[in-house]
Order: sequence, then structure tokens, then C-alpha cells
Amino acid sequence: FAVITRLFGYGNIVPLAVGLGLSSIGEFSFVLARVGLESGAIESDLYSLVLTTAIATMILTPLLAQLTTPLYLLQKRLRPHEPLQTVNLPQDGLHDHVVILGGGRVGSYVAQVLKRMNRAFVVIEMDQRRVEALQAEGMAVIYGDASQPVVLDTARIDRARLLLVTVPSALVSQAIIAHVRQTNPELHIVARAAGVADLQAFQKLGVYEVVQPELEAGLEIVRQALLHLDVPPSDIHRYTDAVRHEWYAPLYEAHADYHFLAQMQSASRLLELNWLTVTEDSVLTRQTISDAHIRSTTGVSIVAVMREGTLLTNPGGDHRFEPGERIGALGTPEQLAVFEQMLRSR
Repeated sequence: FAVITRLFGYGNIVPLAVGLGLSSIGEFSFVLARVGLESGAIESDLYSLVLTTAIATMILTPLLAQLTTPLYLLQKRLRPHEPLQTVNLPQDGLHDHVVILGGGRVGSYVAQVLKRMNRAFVVIEMDQRRVEALQAEGMAVIYGDASQPVVLDTARIDRARLLLVTVPSALVSQAIIAHVRQTNPELHIVARAAGVADLQAFQKLGVYEVVQPELEAGLEIVRQALLHLDVPPSDIHRYTDAVRHEWYAPLYEAHADYHFLAQMQSASRLLELNWLTVTEDSVLTRQTISDAHIRSTTGVSIVAVMREGTLLTNPGGDHRFEPGERIGALGTPEQLAVFEQMLRSR
């Protein structure tokens, strides 16, 4: 079982704990042995041996499981460092970069986005297959156990700008964050949480922001469903905000800045920038912004105009709309709907 656990990418104490915890022969062996005896496949002596062995392993397994921690600590003393390998690290070293802890589905996606944006980053991963996949995509990777100080030192956590913790194990994340705080107390950390208890633990460690992937995915599905049911976007937004506020309440209550940031994000989601085209038969054609009374009629603000590939930002009231122009309008979904109707009417 320890080997199978290791093949699935688990490291640290997990393979040892699984191997010792599942070392007993299960109760199902009694049934199999009985069937074998009744069918004549085995003799009574072998049947007695199977029963004795199964009972002995059941008695010994709890004792062996208690040895997990001492054996793991002994392993660490005899082998203080896990295998460490660096791939595609910049020649001038790491500085002002993002450290991504975990190269799974979440971590690899974040790495792809940062790479497209030409942001400096490094991924720490201990699964060889994931490391090879990231290496094939040209990602900067450190192959090793992030709970080991030498691995974090190689990632230059002391000069990093941000740490993203994407591994699902809360205990592993908390142990690593505690060590990071000793090395770089001012580092901003965004961590993945599995439940409310994790929120409180991360809060004590001074984590900058916590994300619950299942919650966010569920809210997005709800948002899409409610949109198809013709629920007003503002109502959907109020509902999702209420759910987020309830779930992330421990962070809101502990950090005023976090609450303010959440409020700003909420406000920004209520405003949308929409690009609309002025047609020949539009009511706005050859009218100025002032003459059209757009702000007083619809509530939207004209923040940009695109004409023949040239972008004009914050156009004045004397700007005259021409056919083919694209108008950048800022407002709530309701205001934009009114403006779009106004634009198309004659």
C-alpha cells in the first residue's frame, strides 16, 4: 500500500502511514479461508494458520501505526533532505517572483497564465510526472518536498513577491506557511482551503487571502443557471456576495483590509464595460455626447471611443458620434441594457 500511495504522487509521511495502517489482513480473509476449507481447496492446518496470521496482524497493526511518527523522524535524521532538482530556472536567479506550491491542475493552470503574462514564477512539485509535464512546457520547476527548508531556500522565498498554495492538504500547507513566515514575514500568501476550520488556521498564520475552489465553482454554476432563468444580474450578484461573506466571515471579521478588498471587488463586479457599435440609422449618429444626454437618460458613462483603429479615452461632451465607431460604455447591467436600446432606436 505504501508503494501504491507513492505511485499516486503522495510523499512525506503519507506512504509510511498508509503502509503501516493497512498492514493487517482484513476480516474478509476469514470468509475466504472458510470457503476454501469447505470446498476442499485448503486443509484445516492452513485454515488455522490463516486465522492465526489474520488475528495477529489485527493486534499488531494499531501498535505499528503508533510507530509512524518515530519512524518518519528517524528517516529525516538519516536522510535530512529529499531529492532536489531544478528545471528551467532563470540564469540570473529568482527575485520579485511568484512561488507556486503544487503543480497539479490548479497550480499548472496558474503557471500557464503567469507564463503568458511574462511574470517570473517557479513551481515546487514532488510528483515526477508532473515535473516532467511542466518541464515540457518550459516552466521553471523545483522537484522536491516544499516542507523541506532547503527546497524553499532554492525557490528564494526570501526574495519572492507572492506565494500561492494550491495543494489540497491543509496540514501540509499550514506547516509550509509557518516556515515561510519565519523566512519572509511580509510575504503575501494566497492559500487554498477545504473548509471553515482551515480558514481559521490560515487566519492565525496571517494568510493574505484564502480561496475555496469548490465554493467558487459552485457559485459560478449557480450564476450561469440563474442567468438562464432570467434572474436579474444584480440579484444574482447580491446572492453570491452573501454566500461568500457568510463562508469567508472569519477573514472578514479578523482583517478590515480584507473586508474592504472584498467590498471593492463586489463593487467592481456591479460595473461592466461594454463596447457597442454606432450604426448609420442609430439615434446617436452625428450627435454629440452632450446633445444626446446619455448620462442623464441611461446612467452610463462614455469612457472611450474607438474610431478607425484609434482609441480616444474619456471623450469630451463635444465629441460627435460617427457611423462605425465603437463606444466604450461603463455602467451597471441594467443601465447598459437601457443604453443599448437607446443606441439601436431611431
